[in-house]
Amino acid sequence: MDLLEKQSRMIKVIQWTLGFTKTYSRIYSVTTGVNMQGAFSMSWFLIVLSALVTAYILLLLVIVLGIILRITKSTKSHAPFVSVIVPARNEESSLPTLLNSLEQQIYPGKLEFIIIDDRSDDGTSSIIREASRRDSRYRYLRLDLPNDHFSPKVNAVNAGIQSAKGEIIMTTDADCIAPPYWVKTMVEHFKCDVCMVVGLVETSRAETVLTWHEYFETIDWFSLMLTMRSLLRLGRPLASTANNQAYRRESFEKIGGFSGFGKSPSGDEDLLTQKLAKLPGMKIVIADDQACRVFTKPMPSFKSLLRQRIRWVSRYHHPMNYHPGFLAGLILLASQSTMLTIAIVAIPFAPEIALWVIPLWGIKIGVELFGINLGLIQLGRQDLVGLPTLLWAVLHAPFIAIISVWSLIKPGGWSYEEAQSGKLYLYQRFRKIGRKHSPRSTSPKPK
Repeated sequence: MDLLEKQSRMIKVIQWTLGFTKTYSRIYSVTTGVNMQGAFSMSWFLIVLSALVTAYILLLLVIVLGIILRITKSTKSHAPFVSVIVPARNEESSLPTLLNSLEQQIYPGKLEFIIIDDRSDDGTSSIIREASRRDSRYRYLRLDLPNDHFSPKVNAVNAGIQSAKGEIIMTTDADCIAPPYWVKTMVEHFKCDVCMVVGLVETSRAETVLTWHEYFETIDWFSLMLTMRSLLRLGRPLASTANNQAYRRESFEKIGGFSGFGKSPSGDEDLLTQKLAKLPGMKIVIADDQACRVFTKPMPSFKSLLRQRIRWVSRYHHPMNYHPGFLAGLILLASQSTMLTIAIVAIPFAPEIALWVIPLWGIKIGVELFGINLGLIQLGRQDLVGLPTLLWAVLHAPFIAIISVWSLIKPGGWSYEEAQSGKLYLYQRFRKIGRKHSPRSTSPKPK
């Protein structure tokens, strides 16, 4: 698909968005001879919109319940062998900062840092080699060829795990910074019945002066973290973050590692979480302590933030292995945000719907503000409460609508290999399903 065709598709989406209300208004006026005052509120569009937003608000209330819920933290003082896995490809600008933070880890047990150079063509390799000469805890691993069974990033993480010696596997990304007690605090959450510990990620420090888009990004990150935290506290482990997670190697091997979803372009952290949650007698817990929150660099502009989120959403175009409830929540978020944004844009063309749409939008914003402000206070980020959270809540629906629609028109920029891996993976899955349900496979075998 060339650039002209992509632009043409986007123009068609915009034209439909702006023309929907005009067309409906004209048809209704011609057929009834009356104005749209009061009648539009009974249209199918507003009925569907109201149903979706109401369902979303109910979901928000469940998340708020998880935020309010009082959980007694239970930790265990022990120091098993820990292997920290970091995949890196062309990360010469970010890697030194991460390596410096890893060297400052305060942990009483054995610790190793496995940095996987995934075919970098910049100075990544030399940075890792220099670090390994400086600190014996570093281990350098180089990948020169892709793997037919895994997408590139999953392949790098899997190679690191296979090379690891630790009982506990921890993962983070090359563009992150780990606080000094990161490893120690995460490990303390591993009781005998815990197979995975999920940590939080921040894109700014408390009391830091930020631009408006940095405020938006920070709060949006916290909204994702609070949702993940709330679901985990309610016993619904559906999501995680590859920037900050830890799991038992034994548990990882029991579920067969990344087998079954290793070719998905990304989102392996969510799929891994959902798979580990099925282990009998084991559970997944959240570690929200300040001492183990990983810092990741904010995006340099709002445009780059949009591109990042579009790339994230694009991974859910490969839904074969995700939990149905997880996918249902994502679809609800995208659909209600898109329809609400269409309704808001349509108000100048049909001002009569404002009396219906604006209160609906206001209730949604109110519930979101209550939940995000409460969560931020619990996590010690009162500096974000007030105008920054109001800005985020007002822009949230259009933001989600843009990235949802644009991810369908122009999927996120995964590397060519990741995209091809995802297509091959889906092709193989559909072929498998087709063979399973084909008449030949269901017909009785001759005796």
